[in-house]
Amino acid sequence: MKTIDKIFSESLKYFVQQERSQRSFAAKVGISAPYLNDLLNGRRYGEDQTKRKIASALGYPDRRYEDFLDIGRIILNGNSVPESDKYSGLGDEALRIRGFLPLNFSEQLVLGPDNFIQITDDVRKSHVVIHGPSLRRSTSIGLQAFKAPDDSMEPLIAKGGVVVADLTQNSPESLKEGQIYIVCLEKETGQCTVKYLGWAEKNKAILVCSENRKHKTMVRRLEDLLIVGRVIWSSRTF
Repeated sequence: MKTIDKIFSESLKYFVQQERSQRSFAAKVGISAPYLNDLLNGRRYGEDQTKRKIASALGYPDRRYEDFLDIGRIILNGNSVPESDKYSGLGDEALRIRGFLPLNFSEQLVLGPDNFIQITDDVRKSHVVIHGPSLRRSTSIGLQAFKAPDDSMEPLIAKGGVVVADLTQNSPESLKEGQIYIVCLEKETGQCTVKYLGWAEKNKAILVCSENRKHKTMVRRLEDLLIVGRVIWSSRTF
């Protein structure tokens, strides 16, 4: 029979492996780096209160402590931790500790009278979550998720898929040629789309291109369109 100390140690090792360093992990869970190293190498085992404190800091407080230990049990039995079990049921703080950031989400890509796209689900109930460190982001400020409205970027971005845009990159001055943007081509209707943008004539006209060859390349005068933000991530499904 495997002891709780051994089970806890395996669970702990699993989460430490997700972190960039033992020092940063120790800071997150509120213990010293040398003490963490002792726990990982079996030189110390920690009191039950300490174990529970660490598990709580990782998103497994109180009654969820057994869920934390189950990860160690799975590993000791020679199995892989199921992907669906890694972050299921974690609260906002637990997600934040791991670097995961919920985003405001918009179902429709249509500008409102204030030139903003209405948020369907805010961060408190959004199902769109990104891993901040992978995108070199520590916060979700300036980021928003949208549902792709058409097939113009197929097969790269699916119709109905999700795109995440940086709304701070919405001026012609910051335009990065050949990058993908959310852009409104028809200010009267407010309908937006996802396209490649580049200069047709510097500071005067923008080239609007699709990945899908069924959609023709267009040229729009600068004053006739509105750049919403630059796409930095996408998913084919939602």
